[in-house]
Amino acid sequence: MKRLMIVTALGFTTAIGAALAARTAVASDPMPMPRPAIEHVAADAAMSIETRMILVSAVDPAASRSSGYGVDDAKRITFPVYFADGRTVPGADAQKVLRAVAEEITYRGLTNIRVAPSPAIMRADYETQEAAEHRAAAVAATLMENGVPERWIAVQPGLASDV
Repeated sequence: MKRLMIVTALGFTTAIGAALAARTAVASDPMPMPRPAIEHVAADAAMSIETRMILVSAVDPAASRSSGYGVDDAKRITFPVYFADGRTVPGADAQKVLRAVAEEITYRGLTNIRVAPSPAIMRADYETQEAAEHRAAAVAATLMENGVPERWIAVQPGLASDV
């Protein structure tokens, strides 16, 4: 009787182990082809917001410098500015961010201000690159409206320009 219970218990635990292993194997199997379109939608959405971002970066002269060869060894402070889908001028939220960035630049004496499209723009089509250039110009203009001298700002062209 005791032997029968042990054999039954071993058989039962083996069956549970096999079921769990099968469940794990099914869960880890790759998705069958063709994959759902939702993956592409998520990738396009992420790409979209990245291409609508303009980066304002500056150097803090009071910050410590890295030990290098003196070529761009200063730490850069980066302020991302996001635009609404389809817009090339800053909306109300972007205006607030740019006002704060302008105050930070002028009060802290930040130098070497660079306005540039995000690196994701390199993977975008021509129209998106051209819109990014318009956004960068709008960001520079807004910074100037908020007190940053024009001579302090360098607008880095995107890929769509003829530069």
